[in-house]
Amino acid sequence: MNRRIALACMALMALALAYFVDFSSDAMAVRTGGGMLKGAVWGYNMYDEATPLVWARVSAYSDGVLVESVSTGLNGSFVMFLPSGLLNVTVEHPGFKTQTKVIAISEGAMAQMNFYLERSEIPIPEFEAYLLPIIAVVLLVLTKAVAKRKRR
Repeated sequence: MNRRIALACMALMALALAYFVDFSSDAMAVRTGGGMLKGAVWGYNMYDEATPLVWARVSAYSDGVLVESVSTGLNGSFVMFLPSGLLNVTVEHPGFKTQTKVIAISEGAMAQMNFYLERSEIPIPEFEAYLLPIIAVVLLVLTKAVAKRKRR
């Protein structure tokens, strides 16, 4: 029986790997040439203080075609390796206005670009307040059922 469980786990891991890994020729291609763009994304909070934005989406476009897209780290920083030429760099984050800048990337060079996003004043959709007690009750009932089943 342990062998069956091990085989089933290995099969599930193989399926997960096949689902999450992009084996297309575009994803596997090695990019030659170009340069590096690094920077940080900041957003103004309700007190008009600049704070680093985590998980902001930074995307670079060449002639309207997506070239590279990354997310910012814990300190709002990002690094992108881009082909040389003129690129549009767009930054998006929920609750903030989208911002786009144009940059020229030179062969083998490193460029720096920081973004400062303004609040959009559009509310971010969240759970309705009345759903939280319902979710808590459902989780409590499920916990009791599992505990009762384990006693048998």
